[in-house]
Amino acid sequence: MKLAITSVMLPRWDLAQTFEKLTRYGYDGVELRVRDNPQDPNEEPSFWGRHVADVSPGNLMQRASEIRTAADESGLRVIAFAPRATIADGELIDHLFEGARAIDPDQPPMIRIGAPRHDRTRAYMPQFDEARAGFARLTDRARSAGVKVLYEIHVGTVAVSCSRTAELLRDLDPAHIGAIYDVPNQIRVGIEDSKMGLELLGPYLAHCHIGNGVPVADKQDLDGPMDRQDYTWTFADLRRGVANIPQIIQDLKDVGYSGHISLEEFGSGDDDEKVSGQGTYLRHLIDG
Repeated sequence: MKLAITSVMLPRWDLAQTFEKLTRYGYDGVELRVRDNPQDPNEEPSFWGRHVADVSPGNLMQRASEIRTAADESGLRVIAFAPRATIADGELIDHLFEGARAIDPDQPPMIRIGAPRHDRTRAYMPQFDEARAGFARLTDRARSAGVKVLYEIHVGTVAVSCSRTAELLRDLDPAHIGAIYDVPNQIRVGIEDSKMGLELLGPYLAHCHIGNGVPVADKQDLDGPMDRQDYTWTFADLRRGVANIPQIIQDLKDVGYSGHISLEEFGSGDDDEKVSGQGTYLRHLIDG
């Protein structure tokens, strides 16, 4: 297994810093954020807002040579794109395919493509069947383009578990579509036994997002007879969240996973300390 990180968690680093620092901190790959920046160039950098690196669908082809050079010089591979794209975004998807091939024609970065959100006002199975048909068409397009797309197991979609994802991708070509085993999202809905889930994904296990979190109560006092406690989730140090990260890493080893483990940590804290400290912990688990 190899160590990677998503640049979505690095809004304050420019492109050169991203490649230089991640190489220095011992990472092997980067999942590159490819999203439009807000129009205000003075907006404070943030995970989901402005990024100093500013790699977007609009400038991807113009910056492909720069990205390829940075990867070659640093030895840090661009393993995947993290765009805002769903199976309905045909023109954008084709553009991302082209950009992936421009960065690495021999081994293009994989491209995460989102599923439709689950609409709780509609029956579930018709939504699931629509998404499955959409991913089947997407797989055919990826095969024609010579790239691989990824479905991220994500809260709020039609497939929030390994079991449903295995069914979503069943009989599709695993050479051109795979799943992201996403720990931070799965803990929010109740993660399946990790060994069982990974085995269920089988050949579709293509990438892994590693992060951790804890539930936080919205209030301490319940004032009325119908009042109840609600919870939100916040990111936590890998060692302090509800997911058993050492067990998950061991299970990945046991099922023969040899891809990248990509750190996702959207909590507060100094960027360098977080990237270095969490990366060192993951490297110890991977190599141990």
